[in-house]
Amino acid sequence: MKKVILVTGANRGIGKEICKQLAVLDHDVILTARDERKAKESGEAIGLNCSPVQLDVSDERSVKKASRWVQEHYGRLDVLINNAGIIAEKSLVESDIDEIQKIMDVNFYGPIRMNKYFLPLLRESAEARIINMSSGMGAYSNMKTGYAGYRLSKAGMNAQTILLSKELADSNISVNAMSPGWVKTDMGGQEAPRTVEQGADTAVWLATADGIPSGGFYRDREIIEW
Repeated sequence: MKKVILVTGANRGIGKEICKQLAVLDHDVILTARDERKAKESGEAIGLNCSPVQLDVSDERSVKKASRWVQEHYGRLDVLINNAGIIAEKSLVESDIDEIQKIMDVNFYGPIRMNKYFLPLLRESAEARIINMSSGMGAYSNMKTGYAGYRLSKAGMNAQTILLSKELADSNISVNAMSPGWVKTDMGGQEAPRTVEQGADTAVWLATADGIPSGGFYRDREIIEW
C-alpha cells in the first residue's frame, strides 16, 4: 500500500537516503529541512514521489505550518520519521548549559513538537507509525563519556519512545526508535564504517514492513537494549 511519509532533517545524510529509498518504493515522501532552498534542491535530486517542505523542528510555528500543508495536500500521514538532529563532542563537565539546551531543543523537544501537531494526521491513517532516529550513544546499556548533550538528548528520545508507545497502545499508531549505527555522513565523519544506505535501511524497514510491534529499539532490523 502506498504510504504518505514525512522525514525531518532530510536534506542530507541518512534522512535524504531514507527519502530516496522510500521514493523508489513508490511511497509519497515529504522531505523536510530547516532551509527551504536545501529542501527543494534535495527533493529535486530525488525527483518522483518526493515533495520538499520547509520545516524547523525547533520552531513551533514552522511545525504547525508544515502540518497544515500535509493536511491540505494529503489529509493524513501514515509515517512520521523524526530524523532531524544535531551533535557536539564536549563532555558533560565541559559543556555549557546553552549548548546542551540547543541540542535538546532539536533532538528531544523537536520530536515532541512533531508528534503533538502531526498526531491528528496520523490518526487519519489506517495503520500509522512514528519512528524516532535515536542512537546507541543514548542507550543506558552503552553509556560512555563525551558527546554529553547528544547522549542526553537521545536517552531522552528513547524514554519518550517508550512513554508514547504506551500512551498510544490502544490506537492505530505504533512508536519505535532505531539506531543507524556509526554512519559516514557530515555528522558521523569520514572514519565511520557504515554507509548511508546501511544507516537508512532499518528506518525504511520500520516504515514499510508488515507486523512490526510498538515500543522497540532497533538496529539492523533487530531489537537492541535500551
